[in-house]
Amino acid sequence: MIPNGSFKARLIAAALFLGLSTAAVADTAAGVKALADKDYAAAYRELKAGADRGDAAAQANLAIMYARGLGVDQDMPQAMKLWEMAADKGNAQAELFLGLTYAKGWGVQQNYAEASHWYQMAADQGDTHAQSAIAELYEDGFGVPQDYKVAARYFRSAADRGLARAQFSYGDLVERGKGVKRDQAEAFAWYLKAAKQGYSPAQEKVGAMYAAGMGVTADPTQAYFWSTLAAKQNEKNAEKRLAALEAKLSKEQASQVNQSVKNWKPVMASAK
Repeated sequence: MIPNGSFKARLIAAALFLGLSTAAVADTAAGVKALADKDYAAAYRELKAGADRGDAAAQANLAIMYARGLGVDQDMPQAMKLWEMAADKGNAQAELFLGLTYAKGWGVQQNYAEASHWYQMAADQGDTHAQSAIAELYEDGFGVPQDYKVAARYFRSAADRGLARAQFSYGDLVERGKGVKRDQAEAFAWYLKAAKQGYSPAQEKVGAMYAAGMGVTADPTQAYFWSTLAAKQNEKNAEKRLAALEAKLSKEQASQVNQSVKNWKPVMASAK
């Protein structure tokens, strides 16, 4: 994310709290912007300077460069070292990536218990991606006892703050009645929120529900619209549905829908 004034203000406030120099904050802000712009030479220079001065955000972002080999040789041990340094300072981004690394087994032995520990740390700070990730572990019982109610609580928290993946996952729990009351109409509403953000599994689900009249009044035009959007993102079930849906529309209707698909843009949700 490209830093803006409010981001820089938060960095300065954090620097004062942690006793960091404003130079470290400036390095980090410039480094994060360069990383977003894919100017990896500048990103490394600025983030390395901030990291050497002890800024956790710089350490966390420099670790991403090492983990992915962006402008530097890929080096997972170095990435882990930097994330651990940043996590020790309470940096939620570093905690999230440590959790992700252990969950996926990237450069380390896969360890769901360790992943859940780091996800929990970041989730407790309100990180929506961590909340969604820890919810997935509770849903599946990986590294933590399976608990649909806890999974639903974390998915709902992240969903309320606009995370499309969490909106879809919470909708799935609502549709199945896992940890929450079963309600197809409510499930549809959550799928639609995620679909409007461009999340393809949600677009496929919305298309299917419009086609079948599940949780919403059946509407072949809307079913065709959302299924087409999903198919453009390689959702196979949506691709299989298109021919049958198109047969229910006139040529004019199909043409109008296809034009709407061409003009469609995702709308990012605003957090509550």
